[in-house]
Amino acid sequence: MNELQRAIEEITYKSSRLPEKAFRIIEKNREEAIPYLRASVEYAFAKRNEMEEGYQLHFYALFLLAQFQDREFFPKIIEFVSMPEDELDYLIGDCITSGLRDILYNTYNGDLELLKKTARDDTVGEFVQSEVLDVMCQLYLDGVIKESEWKSFLKQSVHDAQEYSYFYNAAACLICRCHFADMLPEIRYLLDHGLMDEGVMGKYDSCVDRMFDYREDRQLCESPVNAANTLRHWAMFEDNSESEVSEKSKKDFEKMLRAMKRESHQPAVMKKIGRNDPCPCGSGKKYKFCCLNKPKDALDAVESPNERQKWLKNYPYTGKERIKGRIYLEDFYDPLSIEIDKILYLGLMNRPGLIWERDEKAEEQRAKKYLYLAYQKCSERMEREQISLLTVYDEKYSIHYFCEEWIPELLRLLQNDHEKEIYREVGKWYKAYSAK
Repeated sequence: MNELQRAIEEITYKSSRLPEKAFRIIEKNREEAIPYLRASVEYAFAKRNEMEEGYQLHFYALFLLAQFQDREFFPKIIEFVSMPEDELDYLIGDCITSGLRDILYNTYNGDLELLKKTARDDTVGEFVQSEVLDVMCQLYLDGVIKESEWKSFLKQSVHDAQEYSYFYNAAACLICRCHFADMLPEIRYLLDHGLMDEGVMGKYDSCVDRMFDYREDRQLCESPVNAANTLRHWAMFEDNSESEVSEKSKKDFEKMLRAMKRESHQPAVMKKIGRNDPCPCGSGKKYKFCCLNKPKDALDAVESPNERQKWLKNYPYTGKERIKGRIYLEDFYDPLSIEIDKILYLGLMNRPGLIWERDEKAEEQRAKKYLYLAYQKCSERMEREQISLLTVYDEKYSIHYFCEEWIPELLRLLQNDHEKEIYREVGKWYKAYSAK
């Protein structure tokens, strides 16, 4: 038995430690090893219902074939991952959601139609479908797939949706990842019809934030792949005892709690503005020639400018400096729409904090004041522009929140506080401008 055969034998069955030496030998003998690796995947596919206990070679083979970028075997890999979800889970387990996209990306042979077919095949597991979507998105980001073709595929997938699937969570994430702002209606459609889970991306307002957020842009698929490095830290090879893992988890949880406390309790920094300093409104004028002697803004009666700025930190960037190739709210909405939307955002966007330390009454009072200010500006605009329906206003101007969401919430808060006069005013207006 030669060196390569011994290495193949060493990785054929499960072991408690990663067989790194065997991996190095296989890497050194790439061309000779590929037929063995391919055969193991085909064997596992054929014997999936009667696989002997502990057989593992096919699992390692997928990562090694990705490392070798074996594009010729791509159709067989697609056939393998398209088997029934429970059978595939038995054969490769966590690889479905932790590595499969890299395997597919590094073996992709240029057959886009095969990827499309697999992604849209309802007999394929929903997590496999989502991994295929990630591969397609990376190919778009690489310039391999045209934007028009990628958008068309995503839109058709959404419009064909009939029931909830993790696939649509993935599609919505990728629409935001690609910053396709014109496809926000598709995300809203998925949310409104219960076709995606709010637990994945949050409500619609969070999706809008993600659409304009470039901080987390990164490669979706890793290339090249190193099988040993990828698998080294997998739990199947970890030597940590349960107590050590538990202690680490406890420390991580405590660290998260401390961060949440700091976020919710840290007051906004009050910076004194000098008469000759640039005005914080962004006009470019000196403070004494701009906002120093202006009447106090109605927003300041709710929260200070510093406090508002603190809670708008995740709001899409609206400053003057721009980076080429990025999209901004101003590309789609006028200043007044953004101004009203920021007021709604301050009133409705969930603010982080520990549940048991929240002052719900104070939060409701703050939300009510912001929503009433938004109502005043919105009603003035509709009257000025002779807009007769809230749906028309939404289509032209609404960003994070639509009238059907925030106006009923304002009415609820007014009713709770027994503000009958304002409640009647807003209720009458809402009824008059709602769709007949």
